[in-house]
Amino acid sequence: MPIMVWHYTVLLMLFGVTSVRAEGWEDFENNFAADLAPLVALFGERLTKQFLAESTSLLDNLIFALCPLGILTAVVSLIRICGNASLRAFIGRANEAPGEAENELLSCVSEGTAELFNNGGISRVSGRPRILEVVVWEEQGSYKFGHLRDALEDGAWSAEGEEIQHEKGLHSLPELDIPNLSLNKGIKRRGIAWFYLAALMGIALQGGTLIYATMTVFWYSKIFEDDEDSPANYALPLYLYGSVSLSLGMFLCAFLIERSSSESYLYSTKPSKIYWLQPGRQSIGDQDFGAFLAVDESPYSSNTQHLTYTKSFRGPAPKGRRPFLIFTICITATGFIAQFVGLRGLHPSVIIADVGSTLLMAAVRTLLRTKRIGSEGNRFSKDDREAFSHNQQELDCFAYQLENVESFRLVSSPVHHTARSRSGSCSTDSSSQTSIQTSGLGAKLIRTRSQLAKLTSCSRHPSMDWDDLPIRKVAQDLANTIEMTMEVVSRWKEAPSSTCSFELSFACQHNHKSMGSPLETYSIALTRSDDTLQRRVNENELEAILGLWTFSLLKSDPKWLGKGLGRAVGLTKAEASAEATDLYFHKWIYRQREAVMVSSKMISFSEQSFGYYSDGRPDSKEILVVKTENSLEVMAAQDIYIQFLMSIVPEIESLSGGVDILPVSHNVFLAQSASIDELVGCFESGNLGSREDALLCIVPVLKHQNLLPELAGDTRAVRERIQKLTSDGNWDSAFDILKWLCERCEGKESERSVYELGLLCQRAMLTRTGSVREKGFENAQFLLQCDIRSRFFRGIKSPRPSHWIHSHVRRAWWSNFSRQLGWATFHFANKVGRHGTTQFLESIGLSNASIYQANTSNVDSSEPGSTQHMVLAFLDPEIDVELHDAAQHGYERFMAACLDSVNSSQQAALRYWLLARWAEYGQPLPHLAMKAFVCAAKSNPVSVLQTLGRLGSDINAIGNEGCTALMELVATGDMEATKKLLMHGADVNSCSAANNLNALSFAAIQGREELLCLLVDYGAELELRNLIGYTALHSACAENQLSSAALLLRRGADIETLATDGRTPLLSVVVGGDLDMANFLIDMGANINATDHQGNTALMLATNLEYGETVRLLLGKQADKEKKNYIGKTALDIAKEHENASIVAILEAA
Repeated sequence: MPIMVWHYTVLLMLFGVTSVRAEGWEDFENNFAADLAPLVALFGERLTKQFLAESTSLLDNLIFALCPLGILTAVVSLIRICGNASLRAFIGRANEAPGEAENELLSCVSEGTAELFNNGGISRVSGRPRILEVVVWEEQGSYKFGHLRDALEDGAWSAEGEEIQHEKGLHSLPELDIPNLSLNKGIKRRGIAWFYLAALMGIALQGGTLIYATMTVFWYSKIFEDDEDSPANYALPLYLYGSVSLSLGMFLCAFLIERSSSESYLYSTKPSKIYWLQPGRQSIGDQDFGAFLAVDESPYSSNTQHLTYTKSFRGPAPKGRRPFLIFTICITATGFIAQFVGLRGLHPSVIIADVGSTLLMAAVRTLLRTKRIGSEGNRFSKDDREAFSHNQQELDCFAYQLENVESFRLVSSPVHHTARSRSGSCSTDSSSQTSIQTSGLGAKLIRTRSQLAKLTSCSRHPSMDWDDLPIRKVAQDLANTIEMTMEVVSRWKEAPSSTCSFELSFACQHNHKSMGSPLETYSIALTRSDDTLQRRVNENELEAILGLWTFSLLKSDPKWLGKGLGRAVGLTKAEASAEATDLYFHKWIYRQREAVMVSSKMISFSEQSFGYYSDGRPDSKEILVVKTENSLEVMAAQDIYIQFLMSIVPEIESLSGGVDILPVSHNVFLAQSASIDELVGCFESGNLGSREDALLCIVPVLKHQNLLPELAGDTRAVRERIQKLTSDGNWDSAFDILKWLCERCEGKESERSVYELGLLCQRAMLTRTGSVREKGFENAQFLLQCDIRSRFFRGIKSPRPSHWIHSHVRRAWWSNFSRQLGWATFHFANKVGRHGTTQFLESIGLSNASIYQANTSNVDSSEPGSTQHMVLAFLDPEIDVELHDAAQHGYERFMAACLDSVNSSQQAALRYWLLARWAEYGQPLPHLAMKAFVCAAKSNPVSVLQTLGRLGSDINAIGNEGCTALMELVATGDMEATKKLLMHGADVNSCSAANNLNALSFAAIQGREELLCLLVDYGAELELRNLIGYTALHSACAENQLSSAALLLRRGADIETLATDGRTPLLSVVVGGDLDMANFLIDMGANINATDHQGNTALMLATNLEYGETVRLLLGKQADKEKKNYIGKTALDIAKEHENASIVAILEAA
């Protein structure tokens, strides 16, 4: 503004100086400046367009018309705004789009015109740029916010103006979503008195100029006349007519242009604020627009009820205005011509007065709107702009300012998730899952940010949505991944729920540090809508949490922007520091990026399981970390996905689907699980990262929840693959697979894998093919020389802790295993005459007696029939014929002796190989498999049964007597062994091949109540029948086992169940002549008049068998003696046929 005033001052001085140098009015009249001075009013394009674009009232039009400037611009502008194509052709704009004229000349916004902050100023641009207008209003002690439309609908604001007051207009007006920045924020309003004062000044200047011109002609003509020339007669009338016509024409120009847009005024009825949020990185044409946050509030930075909002939009063109438009153009043009001609005929001082009033009034018009917003109006600080500029997180910074928050951090410790998961996160009742969110600062911040996400993603014009925000894209990917994962996990559950949720824990710090940051939780629901079976998660909530968290990290440390963030292998510091974690990493996760040991200070496990990678601190290598190329928002999304998994997987008992090991290249294999592959597929389909990223997130969660599938050398798929390879002669690949597993398995899986490798060595050593036998002995010697896992750790480029490589426990276990493998290898080497091998074994301290030195009480190695010989015989496949022959002589005693021997000597490897051979021999010899389970159930430890089952032996194998191991143990009354078999999956309802007798019947016949209870508890069917149709109750009654019968009846046995002959237990007991059992059954409610297939009752059967006491008992229990069988005979008739006088007497006396 000072520059404009200086320009006007210079112009006035120019004319003044010119007049002085002319030495009199005569010289000035002939001066070139005097000729051009009236033409000044034609120009002033920028000032004219600026004032027209900001005019909103008749008073503005009047001020514009007085002492006008920019006449030519006004006429051209009128034609551009109101003229048709034909009229616009006269000014060279026939094909001009309406938006171009609107952009320059109108105060309104429309579907093609909008306004943006430009480094503190306001720029009008074409199109639909992204800018968010938010109204915040107080509501019942809190606040609400939304678009202007929301505030109007809620009653927080009211409107004046036909277009907005009408309900239909309110909902259909698209311009309501486009902010009017210039009228409401760009220009600071002056009081209306200033506008009236400017109008009065304009009237005074315009009128004063006309009066002065009149005075120079009529009243003071002598002073302004010279001897040679006087004012022409036409000059004053033309000047007066021209000036009035010009002002009228300029007023009409401004009026028509101003009326091309409609203004409505909105007033706050509740204390409110208005925010304008403009995201950065917007390029429109050749202009770049940065981030800006402006606010309209009270002078005390609080909500106020005295806000006014001016909404200007393009109105419809009035009908029949073309004649009026032509009239306006004509009167303006003729007015200027008449004024110009008149001025040339008047005294030169009139020219000076006219030009001076024009310039002075131009300055006045400019002064009315000089207070404009500057860069200081941006509420985003420099630090804020630096923090959110990288990921376009203006919404997160805005949410922080709305809630006065300093930081927001997630708490990702598995302890919190475990506690929450136990409380239950799923329900089939959708109403029970209506989450009542906490009202803490953090929860309010999330809801605020979610609402901002909603406001910027559901506009009526797609181009105004902020869909290209990096955080939003990642949040959408995260939502898709969670939804797909939930569908997969639901299929694994027995009873999928209709609604699920998971909780996130976080701490939110207020700007006032004294307020503290308590731990809060926020529940995110996955709901299944009525019209679809797929679960949906609220993307806005995920975007809110993801954005707020990453923005807080960036505020705290810009290093998070660096490439190469690292993810810990494991969920806690303890897991990331464990040897077991390194093993399952190389087994399930490792594809391309190796895990390295770094300092634990790299990652704050209480907040996240990732950090910015640093290989510094060479002396502090504590945790396993994998370096990735993911951005911060992707790493944060993966952490939220981990916490989601932590909440839902505890509801899964076990993972379905098979496991296998797949060859990739020489000595390189991949562990495969169908269930894990499904989860990984969801992760990759959701674009949340690579397959390795997916495994880094999924596998540690499954491991933490003890759901990671077992994959060891004795896994069925692995054993089948090994069998296939050896059958095809590919022994090298078979050895490579087992070595790979031995290097990467942990705990019991590692032990079993090593045992399987030792077993494969033995199988190779005992083959008849020389090359294979050579491989067997070579691999056995390899195992005897070093621990295969220690060798693996030493081969990793990134050094591992020494206690992993030189573990005392592992060393002791491997030494024990080596002695057992060496003992077997020694005997097999002797058998095939490999003296070099035996010498090698003796050189390292292994020989025939190396494993039996400490326990020889039950072993006599000098006799062929000793236990040691039997162990070797079972290990050697060539003993098959001997075992088959021994089957006739009860070789189970040898099996029990062998098992007791290796158990007492604590030779776990030999025990495993012994059981493996039994499982192998049990395939063609089911009786051997049955006896193996009998021996295993009677022995300790319990793992013997588990091993047999894992090795493929059938726990329900039927022996030569037609019984399973369970039946044999029940028959012998071994309670503990029976319980072990049942716990390991023995079929409680399997039946004998000979008579279809089951275990429950065995226990009932023997009267073993504890066994009966145990069998029933494990699901024994009470009504299962043998070959003659007897149930367990029948059997118990037939054997007079009162206690067994009573127990079975208490547990639900049917007292009226029928055998093949149609007899109930009572009828069968009567036939057997057991008075006590008959009396018991009758007392327990048995039908005393039940009949068999011939229609005979218990009384008839007792009469027929001449059981007098039984007849007397039945009669005493009110048996029906008049009932007839199918041939029409009563019990008395039967007694008379048998000529049994005593029974006849009893019946007749009854």
